Amino acid sequence: MKIKSLAIIAVSTVLLLAGISVAGANPIAVHTAATNTAAAVPPPPTRGPQPPQPTRIPPAPPIQAIRIECGVGQVNNVDPIVMPGMPAMSHYHQFFGNRSTNEKTTIASLQANRATTCSDRADASAYWAPQLWQGSTAIAPKSMTVLYAKTVTRAVVAHPAGLVLIAGNSKAVEAQDLSIVSWYCGNNVQNASATPPACARNQDLVGLIRFPECWNGKDLDSTNHKDHVTYAVNGVCAAGTVALPQLQLHIHYPAQTNVSTLAMSSGSIFSLHADFMNGWNQRTFVNQVAQRLR
Repeated sequence: MKIKSLAIIAVSTVLLLAGISVAGANPIAVHTAATNTAAAVPPPPTRGPQPPQPTRIPPAPPIQAIRIECGVGQVNNVDPIVMPGMPAMSHYHQFFGNRSTNEKTTIASLQANRATTCSDRADASAYWAPQLWQGSTAIAPKSMTVLYAKTVTRAVVAHPAGLVLIAGNSKAVEAQDLSIVSWYCGNNVQNASATPPACARNQDLVGLIRFPECWNGKDLDSTNHKDHVTYAVNGVCAAGTVALPQLQLHIHYPAQTNVSTLAMSSGSIFSLHADFMNGWNQRTFVNQVAQRLR
């Protein structure tokens, strides 16, 4: 999916660099997951030549967002959206949020098992992305920041109960649109690039995935898990769709000295993507969106 939406890219710059109105409790302590070795999972393929980096986007006026800090959860080679009920069939994923997530996870199981790594206990959603690799060693993330941002010009409503989303292309071998997938150092979202930059030691390497914010208003999922939602264009959702907050996942990793050998467990470094299953306490979520994202 190639979307050219400068306004969406600009949003994240201000969310992290400017003071915005946010919701959620204080961040919980993050426990770094153990490093996996090549014995546990085969090393990902080496990426090919890198394309030119897209043009940088300047900051935009501040907008509203709900911010949640999430600690690191379990690692497993399962995918309850793409490969439900199929253990050990997926590439390895790093999970955040709901601690019960596995190949059998459903919306009902998220609601029944609400323990979470996230700071807002009303959010028992499941979030996951492929592991980052340095050669044959998996790199454990430090934490993840979740943003539900108002990126459209009209009113937004909370993601409906049971909504399933995927953002990014797990099979990408070249740069994805920066409005969907990008990398940056520290808080410098305005310098986002298609490949991981070399960050200073005191800065995190951050992978950013942005989800579609326009829902067709009827389907909680679709055959390819993408057709029931679309991205806004210049802050406007297509006619007949329902505007949602844009879900953004900012995954924080330790800075890496050799970024040229980084890859994802799904393959090329360009194959960064993420998945979401809505496990919120829906009444609380609806109230937060109504109050914070007017």
